Amino acid sequence: MAYKALYRTYRPRLFSGVVGQEHITTVLGNQIREGQFSHAYLFSGSRGTGKTSTAKIFARAVNCQRPKEGEPCNECPACLASAGETADIVEIDAASNNGVDNVRELIEQAQYAPLQLSHRVFIIDEVHMLSGAAFNALLKTLEEPPAHVLFILATTEPQKLPATIISRCQRFDFHRLTAAHIVANLQSVLQQAGAHIDAGGLLVLARLADGSMRDALSLADQCLSFCGSKVTEADVYDVLGSVNQDDLLRFAGELAARNAAACLAILGKAVANGRDLAVFVNDLTATVRALLIAKQCGDCAELLDCTQDTMDKLRRQAEKADEDIWLFMLEQLVETVSALRYFPSPRVLVESAILRICRPADEDSLRALAIRVAELEKKLNSPLSAALTSPLGEGGNVGANCVRPPAEPQAENPTPQAEELPPWEDAPEPEPPPPAPKTEVRPASAELPAAECDKVWESALRALQKLNAFVYAVAKEGAAKSLADGQLTVEFPLSAAKKYPQANSPLSFQKAQEAVHTAAPGVTLRFQLEKPTAAEADLLAMFGNHLTIE
Repeated sequence: MAYKALYRTYRPRLFSGVVGQEHITTVLGNQIREGQFSHAYLFSGSRGTGKTSTAKIFARAVNCQRPKEGEPCNECPACLASAGETADIVEIDAASNNGVDNVRELIEQAQYAPLQLSHRVFIIDEVHMLSGAAFNALLKTLEEPPAHVLFILATTEPQKLPATIISRCQRFDFHRLTAAHIVANLQSVLQQAGAHIDAGGLLVLARLADGSMRDALSLADQCLSFCGSKVTEADVYDVLGSVNQDDLLRFAGELAARNAAACLAILGKAVANGRDLAVFVNDLTATVRALLIAKQCGDCAELLDCTQDTMDKLRRQAEKADEDIWLFMLEQLVETVSALRYFPSPRVLVESAILRICRPADEDSLRALAIRVAELEKKLNSPLSAALTSPLGEGGNVGANCVRPPAEPQAENPTPQAEELPPWEDAPEPEPPPPAPKTEVRPASAELPAAECDKVWESALRALQKLNAFVYAVAKEGAAKSLADGQLTVEFPLSAAKKYPQANSPLSFQKAQEAVHTAAPGVTLRFQLEKPTAAEADLLAMFGNHLTIE
């Protein structure tokens, strides 16, 4: 006897055997129980969700002589006849019989009474493939068929059906099956077939089946043909040319970290092990999509149709990169999947996609620009945090509360000590010697001690607070650095570039200069930023010409 595929051998024969469609089988069972069923039904849904199986069960149930709780008994002569080949249950493939002549022939058959059963049932699969003329020819018969005729239309694309057809049918939408439903049914089928596949392998089959029970059973059939009655998880990956979930997550992490060398090494190993690159890229795309959703939604195992253990792994990996990075990776991988169908050398295409993802600076897209901006912001924040945690960090601002190194010993003509200098505020200027004219007070050419610099700048800030509140808010971010040759140097942290971009104004600098003149007549003002890295130097433009780097 010829071998029959698993999905044909173990097709459900009762409504209770249809997996994951209880919202449909319950309604149909109630109609059978009460004997009140319609003349036309429309079953819509994606492939492998049980449309044809349900149609065959319903065809037997409406003809069953002894139905049990809305289910066909599968024992009476009518059920036995329905299970085999009978002229009263007609299955038509609309993909190959889509002309108006085919529909006219069907209508003619509908006029005759059934030969063996109580009802003649027409199951039209892929009904959306019928031509416009064929639909028009079917309309009248579909609306008012003979009493002994029942139509069941099945389609994967209900949006292509005319509204006049849909309105004449009771419509039932079949749901995509979850991974849990597929795994449970696979275990049941394999047990009946006397075979075994590891739990990890069943999860792989459920993931690759993409909601289709028929696809899952076909893949299981393929694995059993290759490995025999006992199949391990590794066997499943070898047969299907796929990569396990942990390796895909590791690859996605290296890709997000822009470790091109590691990514190319993993890809080379996959190719050497005979993995199909089209399957590999499709699996990687699905993994990155799951990471993006996990990053956005958090714990969403039901949305991603995965186990809680897998969900935890996805969440941990998703936190290692920003949302823009995952989205950029997904966009690049989707383009690669589309191009793989036409490119003669898939490995070259995949490797180039990896390098593009690892070098977003070379891309002109807005997503790549957003990634570069986010990275620059991180680099700007890093020196600031270091300056806040280290009182005398390299390149950081030195505030009034920081410990300063002692002043170096002076030469033969030392600068007067701090207590001998005239105070900068609330004190009269010293009387000059009688023969010399009175002159404006200026600091000595040598650099003054740090305490005096802080005192001058604090006095200037008090004056500036009264003069202009906005400029004061900006200026208080800086710290006095030095006071030498009549010039007060104030250093600002790089965070001021982000916090106060409006500071780029000559008027603001002029107000600050006036406040310094008020606190210390004759002293000029100079602003500078802490020394940035090469990437941060681009932000200096927003501060105008008053800021320099030493």
